[in-house]
Amino acid sequence: MPSSDNPRLILTPQPNEFILAETASFISALTELKFLGALLYESNSESSFECGDDFLHKISFLGCSPTLYSDAGSDLIIRVLQSSQLQFFHCHSMPPPRCPHCQKTDKNWSDIYQLWQQNNNAVSVCPHCQKEFNFSNMKWKKNGGYGKLLIQIHGIQEQLAVPNQTFLSELEATTDTCWEYFFAE
Repeated sequence: MPSSDNPRLILTPQPNEFILAETASFISALTELKFLGALLYESNSESSFECGDDFLHKISFLGCSPTLYSDAGSDLIIRVLQSSQLQFFHCHSMPPPRCPHCQKTDKNWSDIYQLWQQNNNAVSVCPHCQKEFNFSNMKWKKNGGYGKLLIQIHGIQEQLAVPNQTFLSELEATTDTCWEYFFAE
């Protein structure tokens, strides 16, 4: 199992609240697309896999000599998770998030995050424009994000790789919803 602070590329559907009635057919579709390889671990809420044969046809690596991070020399691991609660992941060395209304940064976002952890419906007020918003509406660019259904590719550092448009279209066709990506560690 990769550690929770392992750098990763995360894909999630839009809207963030999207969930599947069951994940087995979704995992089967990802396996048929040859994105997922052999099953490594499975529980009620998550499954971990080796990379499939067409993984490198779905994810585009950037730069001329990318270095991948892995625990104890293991290969990249893909985790498919689904939770009833909205999950938040982010990069530790990221700029502050932006207000969904005025787009100005809020350096006190960790206070808003703590409030949201206690109550996912909590509303905060932007110190700049005075408009109300929920923490899950803050803008992170690609340095953080939210989701209930997540594909996490462990071992990919921030801005090292991105899903290609063909793969995003395949995910959309499989789930009937748009997908986005972000990075976390």
